[in-house]
Amino acid sequence: MLPFSETLRLWRLERGLTQETLARRVRIPRPNLSAIERGRREVSLPTLRALACGLNLRPGILADGIAPGEALEPVALSRVALERIAEAVVHNRKAPNRAEQTVVDLLRQVITHRTQAAQPWQRRGRGSGRRCDTAWTRLQARCGPEAVRSLIQRIDDRLRFA
Repeated sequence: MLPFSETLRLWRLERGLTQETLARRVRIPRPNLSAIERGRREVSLPTLRALACGLNLRPGILADGIAPGEALEPVALSRVALERIAEAVVHNRKAPNRAEQTVVDLLRQVITHRTQAAQPWQRRGRGSGRRCDTAWTRLQARCGPEAVRSLIQRIDDRLRFA
C-alpha cells in the first residue's frame, strides 16, 4: 500500500495529466494539488471523491494506495527471476518477459538518476529527480521493499566484482 500522495501522483501521470489539468477538472487550485502530491496537505472526503472522479477511478483505489497497473499485493519474484533481472540491468540486456522487463526499466531509471546525481558536473534534465522518485515508488509497489533491496544488492555485487 502506497501513501496517498504517491498514489495520486502515479495515477495522474498514468492518465497523462498535468497538475494544472487535474486541478482544473477537480476545481482546486494547482498549488493545493501540488501540496497534496507532496504529502504536505491532507484531503477531505469530498476532495478525495473529486480527485478520484477527475482521474476516472473509484475513491477506494486512491484511499487504499493501489498504484496503476499493479496488483493488490506485490508480485512475488523468485530467486531465479531476481538474478535474471539483475543480470539484465548490469549487462544492458532485455529481460525474458514483460513483467521482468518493466522491473528492469524502472531499476535503470533509478540507477541512472542516482549515478548522475553523484557526478555534480554532469547536467541533469529538468524533472529527472521526480522521474526517479516515481520510478522508485512504482518499483516498490510492483516488487515490495524486500525484493527491491535484494535487487539493488545483487546489482551492486555484480558491479563491484565485474
